[in-house]
Amino acid sequence: MSSTPHLSLPLLAAAQAQKHVTHNEALAALDALVQLAIKERNRAAPPASPAEGDRFLVGAGATGAFANQEGNIASFDLGAWRFFTPRPGWLAYVEAEDLLVLFDGSEWRAAGSVPEALDNLDRLGLGTTADDLNRLSAKLNAALFAALGVEEGGTGDLRFVLNKSTESGVLSQLYQRGFSGRAEMGLIGSDDFGIRVSADGSQWRDALRVDRRTGVASFPGGITNLPGPNLLINSAFLVNQRKFAGGALGAGVFGFDRWKGGPGGCTLGLAPDGRITLSGALEQMVDGTQAAAEIGAASFAGVTLTLSVEDPSEPLPVMIGSKAATIPAGSGRCSASVTLDGTETGDITVRLQPAGTCSFKRVKLEVGAHATPWTGVSPDIEELRCRRYYQRLGVSGGSPAVLGALGQRFASNNIDIPLTLPVLMRADPVLSTSGFSWWNGPPNGNQIGFYSNSGASWVALAGALAVTTLTAAGASGIVLRLQAGATFSGASGAVGLLYLGNLAFIALQAEL
Repeated sequence: MSSTPHLSLPLLAAAQAQKHVTHNEALAALDALVQLAIKERNRAAPPASPAEGDRFLVGAGATGAFANQEGNIASFDLGAWRFFTPRPGWLAYVEAEDLLVLFDGSEWRAAGSVPEALDNLDRLGLGTTADDLNRLSAKLNAALFAALGVEEGGTGDLRFVLNKSTESGVLSQLYQRGFSGRAEMGLIGSDDFGIRVSADGSQWRDALRVDRRTGVASFPGGITNLPGPNLLINSAFLVNQRKFAGGALGAGVFGFDRWKGGPGGCTLGLAPDGRITLSGALEQMVDGTQAAAEIGAASFAGVTLTLSVEDPSEPLPVMIGSKAATIPAGSGRCSASVTLDGTETGDITVRLQPAGTCSFKRVKLEVGAHATPWTGVSPDIEELRCRRYYQRLGVSGGSPAVLGALGQRFASNNIDIPLTLPVLMRADPVLSTSGFSWWNGPPNGNQIGFYSNSGASWVALAGALAVTTLTAAGASGIVLRLQAGATFSGASGAVGLLYLGNLAFIALQAEL
């Protein structure tokens, strides 16, 4: 044997001449390899001005003096490069990286406290002990995952991937207190995304479910912070077709659209900021058929309803159907909830009746046991909704105003005016007027008059005036009839227009 088996150090032969050469070569190899520390690894070309004793690990694609020496140790000794072939298990310290590397028989790998890869570990515990169930366990105060940037060889994205093997399995993040579950989110027992919560870690309630096929979200526990539909019409008291100026309102008499005086009447005022001041009883009849359709039910029977107002100055007793409750005074949205009897299958009355004088804003009636925020309805939409129950016949601006349809003198004592209603009414309406009088010329105030285009003159009335309809009024249109007690002047068949003074009106009512 001419060299040692591990470091390949040359051995002296028997009777060898110049033994010092072989001995010095062995010492030089020992000096290079024992306590091996290299300047850097993966060096492809030798440095321009190496220092005596400099050592490198030759990298791939080596050139110059390092050519064909990939993976070997290069040592600059006596002005020349010497190369050593590593054996499995050799360790080297890389000065440039403050890193130990280990030769595994084919390549140099990081070793010690900063490994480049850890594969197929059975368990890993950080600050705690991992077990058979929790094979990765960590006890720490913060964790950071940062995307590997493009400039670092990554994509700039970071995706945290969790995977399960079966649809019925659980793939989730579980949030605990004292190692007792309080919330869980993920694919819990199905492939639909869900969130559930628990008060004690044993009984769970589903809060959110997102269907994987449609993306539609459902909330099994309900929603309290999103506005629900308001079953009241004109809840901000902004539609006022009757031109109610505020003040006393008799029992059963309508003021602001859809609102009327309750038993004993009331006194009602509306401030510019929308605040209502009320003493006495104010009520609105809620259309059971229409409102129940909005909530997807046949009726209100057995339904829980919540009535709420904003900033009530005093406790506010209310009636919802046959159920009484009291909205407490306070700031913000205050409410009271009731559950109707199974017999309440028709329209229901909502009544506000404070013991004294109470001010509040924005009344809301909704399904459920919780009050949600009030949201306004477009004034145009709100007025159309109100016109299903009450609408004035449309007239032009100016004084006197002109009814928007032509009329014709029929026989000697009738003037008929056919009208199509812009909004379909809830039911066949009843005619209502301001109780005006006839004027044989341009009307003013609470007067009306008819101008004959055919005769180019104002029509005169003889006898008393009666205002009716030719046939029963329909939900979509009427034929208004003006009937003279004796006769109208002018020729039969004459066509003209009806004029109204600034206080006169003709309306149709289909209130509940």
